[in-house]
Amino acid sequence: MISKTRNYDLHLVIVFMSLATAMICSFGVGSALLAEAGGVSLDMLLIRPDTLGDYMNSPLAVVFNLSLLAGGSCFLLAMVAVFNTYQDGLSRYLAMVGCVVGISIILMGVFPINFLDTHRNVSTLYLVSSIVLHCVCVLDYFKPGSTMNKRMLLLTIIALISGTILIVLLDWHQLDFPPCSNYLPQFCVVSLAMWSLTQANILWCVCLSFSMMKTIKVQQKVAYKWLENY
Repeated sequence: MISKTRNYDLHLVIVFMSLATAMICSFGVGSALLAEAGGVSLDMLLIRPDTLGDYMNSPLAVVFNLSLLAGGSCFLLAMVAVFNTYQDGLSRYLAMVGCVVGISIILMGVFPINFLDTHRNVSTLYLVSSIVLHCVCVLDYFKPGSTMNKRMLLLTIIALISGTILIVLLDWHQLDFPPCSNYLPQFCVVSLAMWSLTQANILWCVCLSFSMMKTIKVQQKVAYKWLENY
């Protein structure tokens, strides 16, 4: 995203909405996961994230689904701010794909796994749009004047690897994944890839927020120097 902006208000929307997305989703997912697992252990990674929204079996399904609803809304607002802040085509395309990601997160909160068919459709939309978003992020990183940093690129690569694994394992007829192996249940590739993608996206939001804060400081210094010279 090229650092040519019209005001700092939209920068601050990106900063706070990105942080809000990460904090809300981390709280909701973490609370539901701890309640489901009954404590902190490596077995937590064997629980598929989408099962945490099951109203029939997950103790804190309401918290999990509401966090997706709120977090997705915050991410959607952040992407709308990105669209209106940066004027180049690649940044706007990134923002539009990000809006699709935000909408899919909201829909996953509205239609948890209890609404199986609809949930499979919206979760597949989330997976595909996340991969497209991070592909655009790679292109944006190598663009002159980009505000993407190395941490965001690293998280983007992790997300792409995780998303690619899930795409390969996805049954496109049922829009679902195969069950974990009974022989090696401790190495459930599907759940590990889901958690990797989830955490990469959450940390990507944090890095986006910090990147915008750095951009504000840099542009303020330039503005102050211009005023002093004027």
